[in-house]
Order: sequence, then structure tokens, then C-alpha cells
Amino acid sequence: MNKLLLFLLLLPLGAAAQPALKASRQAQMTYSKYDAAFFVLDDSTKYYTYRPKEGKWVKHNLHLVLSDGYVFNEFKHRFYPLAIGKGHYMFVQDGCGMVYELKNDTLRRIDRSYDQKHQFGAAMYAYKGVPYLFGGYGLFRTNNLHTYFDLHSKEWFESNDKGGEIPSERDGPFLIQHPHTIYIMGGFAHERTKFKVLNDIWSYSHRTKKWKHLGELNPRFTRRTRMRGFVQNKDYSLFTMENKLTVVDVKNKKYYSYVSNRYYNFHRIVNDRKIEFVLVGTHNSANVGLAQLRVLPVKKILYGNPTEYYLYKPISYFKQIPLADYLWLSVLINVLLFFVIFYLRRITKMSWYKPKNPILEPADFTELEWTVLNLIRQNNELELSAMNKYFDEEGLSFETLKKRRESFIKALRVKLALITRRDVESLLLETKHPLDKRMKVICWDKDLTMSTEKKDNP
Repeated sequence: MNKLLLFLLLLPLGAAAQPALKASRQAQMTYSKYDAAFFVLDDSTKYYTYRPKEGKWVKHNLHLVLSDGYVFNEFKHRFYPLAIGKGHYMFVQDGCGMVYELKNDTLRRIDRSYDQKHQFGAAMYAYKGVPYLFGGYGLFRTNNLHTYFDLHSKEWFESNDKGGEIPSERDGPFLIQHPHTIYIMGGFAHERTKFKVLNDIWSYSHRTKKWKHLGELNPRFTRRTRMRGFVQNKDYSLFTMENKLTVVDVKNKKYYSYVSNRYYNFHRIVNDRKIEFVLVGTHNSANVGLAQLRVLPVKKILYGNPTEYYLYKPISYFKQIPLADYLWLSVLINVLLFFVIFYLRRITKMSWYKPKNPILEPADFTELEWTVLNLIRQNNELELSAMNKYFDEEGLSFETLKKRRESFIKALRVKLALITRRDVESLLLETKHPLDKRMKVICWDKDLTMSTEKKDNP
């Protein structure tokens, strides 16, 4: 009885003392939601799985069929695993193209593609058993391609994303995956020999096939991701950087930072979908090329009290407008403003600037002008021929007399328009004599008021 009791007491300690799995730091690993297990491949003859509920590493024999010219170390360096079903994995090439399938413990190539080399550093994930890539670098440029591997044709195609705004070109974007949504955070945009650090966050819904720009990342978070090494098939809900562990709550726009010197030894962490367990790869200075792999509850690696930060802030409406659009908008506004002013000027004829009761003063006119104005006002209208005596000279022809008279009236209208702020055409209107149509008559405008002050006639 005592031995049985002792055995029961020591059983949890034995489970806790489960030896770590030793692997190289180049080992490929992922998590399978279909098996509820962590997956590790580091050897050409075997791979391992770990189910947290069982609490032990299980070795699986591996039959590897590589394409001509490939060796296992190169394969492990360039292909990343994605779980697509129960006991079913696909290894996707880093730059897009070739795909290997692990099924029934046999790993062999299944694609009809080639080494495309145009999506290095792309975010890699699987949705409903289909591998996807977003972004990446290749062929001397970054891109924003969203591609998927068609399981029937065994080739790569662009995702059928619907219209609207999409993320800009980038490589190394951090990815977080939820059941039907992915989140893309930051990354780098190459500009010739330089690169630009991006600080935006986007969501993509597999149900609507649409991207949505959520906002701008916290600058602290952007600096942290920039310093963190990028792994193409990693979900970045949890990641470490130097002595910090970051837990991202993208739904609530927050992230939490834990600080401990223990995190310096963390080489790699892979979390499950529910953020309950984590595969931790640690190393020590005695053998930096070797990692110790353990599966632990997440709460076991949360050292100390966290500091809460906002993850991102919604981007303002004005920042969403491209700079080029601002230029065209400013040009359009100036053109519209010009036409509005022109239209108002045409309609109002500067009526807002007119004096309410314009009074004509003799000081503003010559004696002859003032005399003629008085004649027109007193008679309400005046035949043009009645002004001949003011312009006639000995030997002057009738045509010359007529031109002097008309020039005088024209100049007088202009002066009246300047003084009264009225249109020239509306002042001293000319009409034909009712009895003799050949004669012209100048009419007085009743809206004009003359000063009572008078000058002596010449």
C-alpha cells in the first residue's frame, strides 16, 4: 500500500521530468490543430509529434523521397511545414513553387510547379487545408501577391481577392491567424539598396475575400518586430525578442510584454491555436547549435507581471488618402473655386461693392462733362445732335464732329461706371428718336443722383 502511494506521488514528477527533445536550431516545427499536436522534423529518417494531453514525444519513422539534386539539409533550410489535415502536412518552398507532402509517414514532392523564387520572406499559412503565401521578395522587387496552392491542379494561383484597398508590397510581415481571418502586421518594403520599415496592420477575411486597413501599429511594437528574426510559417501571437516575451491580443487591440533574463535562452516558440500550450526551443552557450525542445503550458513561461500596451490605433481618414490624390484634389478645388468666383462675378456684376446711393460730385468731372450731365438730367433725355455746339469748330467735318461726340459719351460712361461701380452698358443708354429713327437719344438713369453743387457753365 505504501509503495502504491509513493508511486502515485512520484508519477506527476516523472511526467514533469519528461526528457527534452534534442534537435538542431534549424529543425522545422509547427502545430497541427487537426492532431492537437506539435510537429518537429530534424532528421531525414524520422520526425516527432507531441500531444500535450499525452505528455510525451512520439517518434515516427520517415520515408523521404527528394527530387534530384536536393539533399536533406537544403530541404530543411528551404521548406516550411504547414498542417493541412490529420497526420497530413505540406512543406512549402520559401520562395514559392515546389511543395512536398507528408502523408502516411512518406514525404514526397507533389507539385507541378518550379522554384519560382519571387516570394522569399512571405507570410505562410494554411486555411481549410490549403497553403497560402502573402507578400515576399524576389526578382529584384517586393510584392503584395496573395497566392495559394491548388490541391487539384498542384499549381500556384493568385487568390481571388475582391476589389478594394490591399496592403502595399512587403516582405517579412508578421502574421496572426484566427479561424477565418488573418492579420498582417508591418514588414519591410525594399527601395533599391534601402528598405523601409512598415507600421500598418491589415485584416483579411476568407469569408468575404476582402482586405481591411485597421490602423497604425504602436511604434514600440514596430521596433520590437523589426529586431525579431522572421520565420515564414510562424503565428506571431506569441514571440520573444532578447529578454522580452510578447503576447498579442489583436482582437482587443492590445499586446502584453513580459520581461525576464530567461527569455535570452529562448531560440524559438510555437504556440497552439488557443494559446494554451507552447513548444519552447532553448539553447545554452555550451552548444549554440543545439536546441532543447519542451512543450509547456503558456502560463509556465509568463515570468513576472506584464506591461500592457495598445497594439494599434485606427488610422485617420486623411492619412488613408494617397499623396498623389491630395495633389489632384487640390488642383480640382482650385479649378472649382475659380469657376465659382467667375460665376458669381458674372451673376452679381459686383453688386456687393456698389454704393447704395451713388452721388455724383462736380469735383469728379470736367466742366463740360458736368454741363452735359446736367442737360441730360434736366431733360431726362437728350438728342445727341444737341451736344454738337460743345464740340463744333470752324472747318470741322460732320464725320469728325460725330466721332468727337461719340468718344465723349463713351468716356463719360466709363467714368460714371468707375464712380458708381455699375456696368458701363447700363449708363446713359442710347435709344432712337420716336419720330425720326435716324436720330439717337441719350437717356438719364434715375438711380443716379447729382450733387446740388454746380459749376459755372463755360
